[in-house]
This record gives sequence, C-alpha cells and structure tokens, in this order.
Amino acid sequence: MAGRVEGKIALVTGAGSGLGRASAMHLAEEGANVIASDLNEATAAETAAMINAERQGAAISARHDATSEEDWNAVLELAQSTFGGLSVLVNNAGISIGGDIESTDFAEWKKLQEIDVDSVFWGCKLALPYMRDSGGGSIINISSTVGILGNPLTLGYGTAKAAVRSMTKSIALHCARHKYNIRCNSVHPTFIKTPLLDRFTEAVGDEEEAYKTLAELIPLGEILEPRDATYGIIYLASDESRLMTGSEFVIDGGLTCGYMPPV
Repeated sequence: MAGRVEGKIALVTGAGSGLGRASAMHLAEEGANVIASDLNEATAAETAAMINAERQGAAISARHDATSEEDWNAVLELAQSTFGGLSVLVNNAGISIGGDIESTDFAEWKKLQEIDVDSVFWGCKLALPYMRDSGGGSIINISSTVGILGNPLTLGYGTAKAAVRSMTKSIALHCARHKYNIRCNSVHPTFIKTPLLDRFTEAVGDEEEAYKTLAELIPLGEILEPRDATYGIIYLASDESRLMTGSEFVIDGGLTCGYMPPV
C-alpha cells in the first residue's frame, strides 16, 4: 500500500532532534524522500541514517543555518540535484527563550526573531521557485499555541510564532493569487515532549512533575508526544489537504478553546 506522501520530496529544517526528527522520520515512513537539515550536522546525519536503515536511499542530511540565505540556496540545490526538486517544506527550526516585557534582553529578543521568523521568511521565499518547477507543493510552518494566545512569560517566543502565523496566511494568498499550486499552512502544537521543553523541566527539577504541571493546563489532560503533531504535518503534506491553505492547524488538547473551570 502506497504511503500518504509517496514520491514527494520533503525538506525538514531542525531535523536533528525533537519535532523535526519525528517529522522527517514520519514523512519517510509515509513514502517521501527527505532532506534532513540542521545547524548540528552530526544530529542531522543521525536522522538520515535512522531513515535509511528502514528505506535505503530515502534520506540525505545537510548542515544548515536556517537564518542564512547562502545555506538555504545550498540545501535547496542539494534537494534538486539529489531527488529532482522539492514538494514539501517543513519550516521547523527554532528556539524558545522565556521572559516577560521587563525581563527580556533585547539581544536575546533579536536572536529569537532571527532564528524563529527570519528562517521561515528565507525558507518560503527561496523554496518557491523549486516548488513551482516541481509542479507545486505544500509549505508547513511550525508555529505554536502561543502564536494564538498571549502569555506574559513568553513574550519573544509568542511574538515570533504569531509572526509565523501571519506570514503563513500572506504567503498562502500570494501563491493562490499567482496560481502556483503551492499551499502554505501553519501548525500550532501545545507542549511537546521534545528538547525544547528541557529548560522548563530543568527549572522544575523533576521531569515527571514538570509534565504533570503542564498537562493540568490542557483540557484533555496530556501534553503531546511528537507523533501527535507529526500526524498533522503528514496530513498537510499530503494531497488529502489539497484545498487547505492559510489555515491554522491546532493540535493542543483543547488548550486554545478557552477557560475550562474546575468541576
């Protein structure tokens, strides 16, 4: 039985760990050829090796600073020369820095916007010609529930993810207007068990207690496993979502629904 993204060529940024690695592996499992890119060349290579252990030749890796125009051009050329084009882009690379308006350092603010917003700008801008030449495709920008809801303790991160949310809609309309056959959607997961949560769990001092604290904020009572989010990414990458563009794909256990009072 053919996979849900059989024959597609997918580039996943930040694929060396966490949601990026899980996305790259799930896309390959469903039939895509994958370029796993990451600033950490060694972990990107590990992801590709894990994929190739199951489907030999299905993945390659690349060192990729997602804030660099030069690196973007190089990795897109690699996709073209190795697999013949690009049909799926998952803009996943990013960092999280906490802080409110009074405690946030401006240098950290700038760094966060560069990594979480500028990287998405470069990816979308530079990937469009490759996707057009491949007959169209799907851009999937990883945002967050804090890109929808305010949070006083994640000022910079929330601002960046809200920017990604808005950018996604503008790109979706641009592609539709020019009939590029390229869709662009954002994914908004809540807390996921990935290294991005490490700072919080380290602050609490007990991983199990930290996860329990976060789960209590979610109506369905669980934080996400990476696979919970990657199923959404598979759907958006596949032709099943052919008429979805500019959408916010929220995977949050009900967190953004509103306040759920105690019994």
